[in-house]
Amino acid sequence: MVRYLVKVREGMQEDVSKSFRMMGFRVVKRFNTYMSVEAPEDVADKILAVQGVVSVEKERTYGISAFIELPVEKQLVKFLRMGGPLNPLAMWYVIKEGMGKDRWPTSDSRTVLQADVAEKMGITGKGITVAVVDTGFDIGCPQKLTIDFQASTIEGDPIWIDNNGHGTHCLTTIAGNPLQTVFGQLEGVAKGVSIGAVKVLGYLIGSGSTLDVMEGIATAIYNGAKVISMSLGSTIGPSERHDPTACSLCSFIENLADKGYIFCIAAGNDGKGYTSCPGLSRGAITVAALDKNLTRADFSSCEHPDYIRYNKPDIGAPGVNIGASTTGLIGAMNWYEGPKVAFISGTSMATPHISGLMALWAEYAQKKGYNLTRSMVMDIFKSYSSWNSEIGYGIPKFSWIVDYLK
Repeated sequence: MVRYLVKVREGMQEDVSKSFRMMGFRVVKRFNTYMSVEAPEDVADKILAVQGVVSVEKERTYGISAFIELPVEKQLVKFLRMGGPLNPLAMWYVIKEGMGKDRWPTSDSRTVLQADVAEKMGITGKGITVAVVDTGFDIGCPQKLTIDFQASTIEGDPIWIDNNGHGTHCLTTIAGNPLQTVFGQLEGVAKGVSIGAVKVLGYLIGSGSTLDVMEGIATAIYNGAKVISMSLGSTIGPSERHDPTACSLCSFIENLADKGYIFCIAAGNDGKGYTSCPGLSRGAITVAALDKNLTRADFSSCEHPDYIRYNKPDIGAPGVNIGASTTGLIGAMNWYEGPKVAFISGTSMATPHISGLMALWAEYAQKKGYNLTRSMVMDIFKSYSSWNSEIGYGIPKFSWIVDYLK
């Protein structure tokens, strides 16, 4: 059995659901005009033939573990297979992995984007709402982050509290208050933002469906989010092609971006020749990961034919050994770096840096009488840099928007 994402004509949800039940197919979840339907393999044509069905596609699974291979999750999977915190060998494994690591606390990584320059000008993201669509939030976060709204769109994991640690790391990279650790000070890019946590990846290890993610985006916008940060994806390999105009999630994001919402989305972590959905969306600001030399991290996805076609990724940001608050499984694995602190890598870590910067840009634009849109963002990128296939338009700076709006 597989799951299909089915789009239905407005007002025909009940009729279509009844038809599916008669065919022996199970409607797992409904959101707006979409349904997640469990049915046998290769019945897409039968589903499409049902009166009221507009389109059908296989539903993807999105995540941060087996489905999008971030360096930290590769380490996490191995850690758990070795028995986790109950096995001394597993604990020694992660300590050994951390030896010699060149850690990059957010108080330093934020300066790459000139967040410190913005703060001296009184720009901290105040009045801008950023939503992190991820694994939720830890209420015991040591960076004392106040969450303005929280929700979970996962039916099987309806509690928004983060038990993985990935979402909390992204949230505190954006807005975490200063916290001194033995490896340096942690400090968010845009500490003045209003911030929300929407859990769309659950079940400890972090996974969710297309419909979970779409509903999470809608929840974020309903709660006033201007910037949506999405450190998640579904990997697309070198031999696979993905048309973002025919993908419900990519199209959903593109349509909302056209209405003025800013989507910062991870490029993926499988290296050259790979891409990721929804990083491929034409509405996304797709983020590559940089190391401390400010060059592309070797795991950062790029140069897939579809990425080349749509000039992706769009931008690069710090994403290697980034220090921020965490919890849950990631916290347990990285206990030796401090209570609820982890220095981890991935385009997931680069993405919230750009989300924070976009909040700073949005506040500055607002003060100058402008509404920041993706088209304006892309125009700024193109005005100050040229695109390359590995890290897009390179490292954006706060000064770019200041100069652009003069």
